[in-house]
Amino acid sequence: MTIFDEVRGQKQTNLDFEPAPDEIETSFGALEFELEAFPTEETAKKLYDELDLQRATQAYMDFNPALSVYAIVKSHIRDFGFTTSSDIVVAAGPGWKPSELFLTGNNATVYACASLDLQIDGPTVVEIPPGMMGTADDALFKVLVDFGFVGPDEGHGGKYLFLPPDHDGEVPDGYFAVESPSYRIWVMMRGFGEVGAGEQAVEWFEQHLKVYPLAGGPRSGNFVNGTGAGTNSLPPEDGSVFEMLNEIVQHEPLELFGAEQLGRLATLGIRKGQPFDPDERMRRILDQGAKQGAAMCRAIVYASREPDIRYWADRHWERMFLYNTTFERDGVTDIDARTLWHYQAIVVSPNLITTTPGAGTAYLTTFRDSENRYLDGGKDYVLRVAANPPVARFWAISAYDPTTRSLLDVGGNTNKSVGSLDDPAVNADGSVDVYFGPAAPEGKEANWVPTVAGKGFFLVFRFYGPTEGYIDKTWELNDLELRM
Repeated sequence: MTIFDEVRGQKQTNLDFEPAPDEIETSFGALEFELEAFPTEETAKKLYDELDLQRATQAYMDFNPALSVYAIVKSHIRDFGFTTSSDIVVAAGPGWKPSELFLTGNNATVYACASLDLQIDGPTVVEIPPGMMGTADDALFKVLVDFGFVGPDEGHGGKYLFLPPDHDGEVPDGYFAVESPSYRIWVMMRGFGEVGAGEQAVEWFEQHLKVYPLAGGPRSGNFVNGTGAGTNSLPPEDGSVFEMLNEIVQHEPLELFGAEQLGRLATLGIRKGQPFDPDERMRRILDQGAKQGAAMCRAIVYASREPDIRYWADRHWERMFLYNTTFERDGVTDIDARTLWHYQAIVVSPNLITTTPGAGTAYLTTFRDSENRYLDGGKDYVLRVAANPPVARFWAISAYDPTTRSLLDVGGNTNKSVGSLDDPAVNADGSVDVYFGPAAPEGKEANWVPTVAGKGFFLVFRFYGPTEGYIDKTWELNDLELRM
């Protein structure tokens, strides 16, 4: 049946139209319209305040990926002293400490990070050694390329050449060329094995990792040990976040964004090539919009309504990537799936949901115990990790602060994870009991992840090199049980 068949015979006239009433009750007050449709002065003010607030709230959520990348780039310059794209920060700990606010950053592996700006340097080379794993994401936190075994160098290392959006020159031979739609690019590498930890890891990357403009050739950079140095890479959750959003729009090409997106931002005063100078009224609205946006992000992450959020239907372990890493299905952008990832994590790569056994990594998160109660840092829990976890490398579990989504500070800038590399006590059947709470059970210190009384927490379980048992779900991760 076509629309011609459906509508034929259903004649309407002017008498069939039913307009909205001239008095409407809303969550932001009563609306009144004179002579049936003309808004009173008070009603018009309410409506424009609400319209701007809704647009600000949605902008906070829609642009959260871009804000996340830019917050990281700014933090590298501000907190680690970057002066060029050749500078590298190494989480040499291994990993970070709670003083480094990175969305679900961990303290189990060594990272190296660089911030590229193709508007400053033009085509830029990232030269990586064999065996390196990593990812480059653009200014919208969309993946440009993976490095290493799952990338075009296939684990042999090589030179990656990142081309700016306005590049029209020849591409020289001997490079893996990557076209970027944005000027800013964030690069993250992960080191294993021979990289070592501490200053050894910093020296290793200084010898093996290079970032430099193609035009100028290799140049020296500052390699900084960021572990314990302190940084804030999180987008603000108040009105100042719109100052950052304006800076992004001013720096990046218009083509990076959709015309509809830019149109909404224009109503908030953010326009390419024009100063951003909101008045007092708009500043109040932008501040409230950011706070409401953050609140909605919390709901999407911590109280998901997605029917497929649980990795195993009868467990409380949840997916961080709901379906894929593009956040698109059937031609539709899954905006809540995008928020689910970007409000709690950084780096986007298909490597994070690969179904190739032994390749990549996989993350699951939980906010609740076996009885569906939020995890409380003042209570004691136990998690039994079944025997033979399906990993080619190792597994690890870390605790996070739900307000910052970064490593939970359990006192003295410390956070303790437990994983297969930590030599935990193993039960006779091969399972491992991991304990959570403000104090370690007697004799169980090696298997204990500390928490903080009076504060909530959540967990991320990492599978490094997930194998068939994880991919086909024949191995299951138990829920946390409350210990009485």
